[in-house]
Amino acid sequence: MRTPAQASQRRRKAAVVSFPAPTKGWVSNVNIAQDMTGQPAATVLDNFWPRAQSVSIRQGCAEYVTLPGMGDIQALMTYRNDTKEQLFAATQTAIYDITSASSPVQVVGALTSGAWSFTQFSTTGGTFLVAVNGSDVLRLYDGTTWWQIDQQDVLELTITSAGTGIQPGDVVTGGTSGATAAVQMVSGSNIYASAMNGKTFTSGETITTPAGVSAALSADSSVYWVAIKGPDGFEIDTTEFSFVFSYMARLFFIQRNSLSFWYLDIDSVGGTATEFPLGGVFPAGGTLMLGSSWSLDNAGTGGLSEQCVFITDEGEVAVYQGTDPNLSATWGKVGLYRIDRPRGPNAACRNGGDLLIATDTGLIPLSQAINRSISNLAPAAVSYAIDVDWHNYALTRSSRNWSMTIWPEQAMLAIALPHLDGEEDAFLVSNTRTGAWARFTGWNGTCLAVFGGQLYYGASNGLIVAALQTGYDLGAPFTATYIPLFTDGGGAEALKMPKDARMMIRGSYPISWRISMQYDYVLNIPAAPAANAADNSNLWNTGVWDSAIWSAGQGLQSQKLWTPVAGSGYAFAPCLQITSGSLVPFDNELLRCEVTFLSGGLLS
Repeated sequence: MRTPAQASQRRRKAAVVSFPAPTKGWVSNVNIAQDMTGQPAATVLDNFWPRAQSVSIRQGCAEYVTLPGMGDIQALMTYRNDTKEQLFAATQTAIYDITSASSPVQVVGALTSGAWSFTQFSTTGGTFLVAVNGSDVLRLYDGTTWWQIDQQDVLELTITSAGTGIQPGDVVTGGTSGATAAVQMVSGSNIYASAMNGKTFTSGETITTPAGVSAALSADSSVYWVAIKGPDGFEIDTTEFSFVFSYMARLFFIQRNSLSFWYLDIDSVGGTATEFPLGGVFPAGGTLMLGSSWSLDNAGTGGLSEQCVFITDEGEVAVYQGTDPNLSATWGKVGLYRIDRPRGPNAACRNGGDLLIATDTGLIPLSQAINRSISNLAPAAVSYAIDVDWHNYALTRSSRNWSMTIWPEQAMLAIALPHLDGEEDAFLVSNTRTGAWARFTGWNGTCLAVFGGQLYYGASNGLIVAALQTGYDLGAPFTATYIPLFTDGGGAEALKMPKDARMMIRGSYPISWRISMQYDYVLNIPAAPAANAADNSNLWNTGVWDSAIWSAGQGLQSQKLWTPVAGSGYAFAPCLQITSGSLVPFDNELLRCEVTFLSGGLLS
C-alpha cells in the first residue's frame, strides 16, 4: 500500500525543460544563478564543434611525421610559390623539410634556437621565406636553398672542375688574394660562400680548405646574395633580429630586447638596413615583441588602411602610417593604444583587414583598441563569451608562448595553450562564422600552421600532428562532453528531482552515450564512458576485398532515447558524454536535449 507522500508524488505531473543545441558555444561570462532555460549555450563544450544549426563531435588527430630523437617542435613554416608548396619544421637545433611525411629532410643544422619568426616576401627577384629567431643568423629560403644572410656578402666562386671535395661548412682561403669565406653550398662547379674578411677572390688563384682540399678559380668572385649592413656600411648582427614582417613591400625586423626596429629598402631582402628607435614612444617601456601590417579597409585606399603596427611586451601598440620611415613627410605615428600584455610573439594573426591579438584581457581586435580604454576592452574581445575561463588560463599558463592561427577551410580560429604540468592540455577554438567557442582537450600544441588546407601542430619529441583526422587522438579514444547552462526549471525556490533525460542526436552511425545530472552550479563530471566504434568495414585497407564498398556512405539517422537520471537540486543541467574510439570519425550532431523533473514544495 502506497504512503500518502508516495500517492501525492504520483499525482504530480512531471514538467519538461528543453535545452537546444548550444550553437552559441561555450559561455562563461554570464551570471550562473540566472535561469538560462532555452539558451543555446554551454557551461562545458569539450570536443564538440559548434555550427550554425547544431554541434558535432570533433574528429581526432593523427601523427603526420615524427623527427627521430628530436626535442620539441618550436616552429612550423610554410612556403608557397606558384604551384610549389612546402612545409618546414624547426627544432632547437635544425630545420627540416617535412612536405613529404614519408621522407623528412634536414635542410639547416647547427642552430641554437627553433623559435623562428618568419614571413613570405616576394620581390622582382623571386619569392622568399625570411626567418629570424633572435639567436641564429637570418635565414633566407629562395625555393631551393636555405641561405645564411649576415653582415657579409654571399660570394659565388667558379672553379675549373667539379667534385673538388669542398663541403658546406668548410672555410676556403685564396692563395693569392688572402680572401676567406665560409662555404654554404656547392653546386657543380660553383661554390657559394659567406665572405669573412672583405677581400675579393681573383681568377686563377687556388682556394684551399684547412683539410688541404684545393681548387682553382676560373673567374673573379661575384656577389650572389647582398649582405645586410648599416647605412654607412657598418656591420649588423642579424642574430639580434627576433621578429620579421612586411609592410608596403618592405621588410621590417624587430631587434631583440630593445625598442628598435630595422627596415630594408623596398623590394629588397638584403642591402642597407636602417634603425628606427621607438624608446621615446612607449611610456610603459619594455621591449618590442611583434609587428604587423593592419588595415580596416581591404580596398587599401584612404582612411586607416595600410597601417604599420608595433606591439610591446607591456601591451602598448604604436600605429604608424606612410611608405618610408626615413621620410617624415610620408611617415608618422597616428596612434598609441593599450591592449594589455600579449601572450607571445605568435599570439596574433590577421583576420580580414583586422589584427587579432591574444592578451591577458582577451582576444582583442585592434580595431576595438582604438576606440576603448584598456579598462573597457574585455567586452569588445572576440573571446568575451569565455571571459572567465580566458582569465583563468591567462593566470595559470603564464608562459608567453601561446600560438594562434586561422584555418580558413574549416572556418576555425585555433589557439594552442602552452603545456602546464598537472593541467589538461587544450586548444581554444572558435567558429569564425558564428563566433561560438569550444575547447578541444588532449591536444598539446607548441606551434601551428595551415598547409595544403590542413591544420598541423607541432608537439614534443619531434612530433607533428594533423588535426581533425580519424576518430582517435593519436591512437587513443577521446571523450566529448556537453553541459548546458543551468536552469532552475522556472522556480528557484523549489527543489527539483529530474527523472528522465533524452538527447536527440543525428548522424551516419548509431552511437551510445552517457547522461548524468549536474546540480546547483557544481560540476561533478563522471569518468568517461567506454569508447564507441563506428563501422569501419568500408574503410580502405580495413574492409574485406571484393566485399566491402570502399566509397559507401551512410544515410543520416536520428537517435533519441529516454534515460533515467537521479539526484536533486534547486538548479540542474544534464551532462552528455560520448567517447570516440574508431578510425572512422563520427559525424554525429547534437540537436536537442529534454529533461523531465518533479518540483518539491517551497520548504523542500
